[in-house]
Amino acid sequence: MVLSAKVPKTNKVIKVASQSKPGKQKKVKFKLKGPSVILLILLGFIFYSFGGQMVEMYNVRHEIQKIQEQMDELRIKNADLRKQIEQLNSDAYIEREAREKLGLVKPGEKIILEAKPGAKGSSIPKPPKTLEETEVH
Repeated sequence: MVLSAKVPKTNKVIKVASQSKPGKQKKVKFKLKGPSVILLILLGFIFYSFGGQMVEMYNVRHEIQKIQEQMDELRIKNADLRKQIEQLNSDAYIEREAREKLGLVKPGEKIILEAKPGAKGSSIPKPPKTLEETEVH
C-alpha cells in the first residue's frame, strides 16, 4: 500500500543544528583588511630587522671569544719565550756553550780529551769488525 500526499513547496530555509563530534572545532578564517595588513607588514619588518641584528651580535661575540682565546695562548707563549731569553742570557749558559761548542777553557784549566778508537788523529787502532780482518801471528 502506497500513501502519497501533496506537500506545498516553499522557499524557506530551515537551519538544522548539526551535531559535530566532540573535540573537533571548525576552522575560523580571518579576513585582513587595510590597516591590519599594514600593521602585519610593519611587525614583520621589525622582527626581520631585530633577528638580523641578533645573528650579527652572536657572530661578533663568537669572534671576540676566539680572539681572546688566541690572545691567552700568545701570552703564555710570550712568557715562555721571555724565560728562554733569560736562560740564554745567563752567564752559566754562555759559559757552558763556550766550553762545549767552542772548546774554550778558563786560564789555568787543563783539557782532558777522550780518545776514541779509529777517530781522526787517534793513535788507538780501530777494533776489527769481522774475523777475516783479524791478523793472526
